[in-house]
Amino acid sequence: MGTPSFLERLSLKKQLIVTFLLIMALSIVMTVVTLALGAWWLFHKQWVNPADHYDRQIPAIEETVRQQGDALLSPEGRTALETVLPADGMPYQVLDREGRVLYGTLQGPVFGSKQELAAQLNRVAITDAGPLRFGGTITRVLPVLSPSGDWAGTLVLQYKMEVTSTGRAAPALTIALELLLFASPFLYIALFTYLFAARLGRRINKPVGELMEAAARIKRQDLDFRIAYRASNEIGMLTESFEEMRSELKRSLLREWKLEQERRDLLDAVTHDLRTPVTVIQGHVELLAEEEAPDAGELRQHLKVIDQNVKRVRRLIEDFQIAAEKQFDSFPLQTEEVDPYAFAAAREQEISALCAAREAVCSFTLEDRRERPDVPVRLDVQRIGQVLDNLVTNSLRFVPWGGKVEVRLLFTDGRMGFDVADSGPGFAERDLPHVFDRFYSGQGGQSGLGLYTARLIVGKHGGTIRASNRPEGGARVCFEVQTTL
Repeated sequence: MGTPSFLERLSLKKQLIVTFLLIMALSIVMTVVTLALGAWWLFHKQWVNPADHYDRQIPAIEETVRQQGDALLSPEGRTALETVLPADGMPYQVLDREGRVLYGTLQGPVFGSKQELAAQLNRVAITDAGPLRFGGTITRVLPVLSPSGDWAGTLVLQYKMEVTSTGRAAPALTIALELLLFASPFLYIALFTYLFAARLGRRINKPVGELMEAAARIKRQDLDFRIAYRASNEIGMLTESFEEMRSELKRSLLREWKLEQERRDLLDAVTHDLRTPVTVIQGHVELLAEEEAPDAGELRQHLKVIDQNVKRVRRLIEDFQIAAEKQFDSFPLQTEEVDPYAFAAAREQEISALCAAREAVCSFTLEDRRERPDVPVRLDVQRIGQVLDNLVTNSLRFVPWGGKVEVRLLFTDGRMGFDVADSGPGFAERDLPHVFDRFYSGQGGQSGLGLYTARLIVGKHGGTIRASNRPEGGARVCFEVQTTL
């Protein structure tokens, strides 16, 4: 959404205050500009007179009074006087020396006595003025002199210091223009209020719209998005909290989905690992069925193998119950002291049974390099057997019918190692770094849950496991574990 503007960084309260101040300031500025332009236009068109219009007429009137003298006191002098007086806006009275009104347009007596009249000669009086002496009615008293220079009478003029119409425009138009000028502050306030309110609304609607879209996407279980709005105000805090909620919800759902996937994968893993003991049991049952009268020793041997694999099945079921409540790799080890040679013999018998089902050639060799054979060998027999079965089963999946599987067992002091090789196509080079990854399924080599499970079990025994390709062809998996757990 980009960098927030100055206003977006403010709280909503401050945004409203700043917006109000901007509206008032711009309204005042535009009102002043409008009044100035309007006044200039009216004066330029000569539709109105300036406030000092009547003051400008005084010199001409004084000159007429001086020229006419006491002739203005006669009715014949009225015509000469009214030729210089404005037709409107300047009422007048002509008085004799005693203060009696001879003629004029000004109604009523202006002075109460001759003495008051004499005191106001050549003076200007302002009445009805405002607090700052603006406006008001101006009364100007001009003496009328006789040819000998004696005071013969008086000319009283009244006018106002205000803008007046010249009469060139229609009165209705003049009034409309004046009303428009005086109403301009309110018009500008309304205009700027609408503009700034719309802008403020867009600023608020943008994050609110983003929140509504985010809520809709969450409803659709689509959490792969981010709320980009950032601002140091209440809406910014709301969007930040919403984003934190979305992130936490996404993590929670991912954990839930991961656990669900692990449960499904665990079921696949257990199913995968159950095949081997079930196959061994089935093989020995078929052998017993083919023999008409097996001797007691051979029967006990078959039953022993069947019993071992039944225990392995039970162990896998227990693992499934444990993993259903915990993580897949949290299974416990049950180590016991074993005889290396008996352990090797049991493993050879199981591997031979697996290879026989595929008519594959099985080669099993044991090498004991321990310098201290008296030190007990401790292993989780079922787990190590599970690893070995997984490796052999994976090899048998890819060797050709009648192929070969070679297993080499090596005991050293405190360690035991297995080397399982086959005559199959081997691992694809691109798959080698990932064959022990969980649920990885390559196209050309043994991989998947079996090898992942093998890595977990070997790691629990403090060992290592690695995969490679043989120079002569085929896959090889080697692992080594501790025998002192």
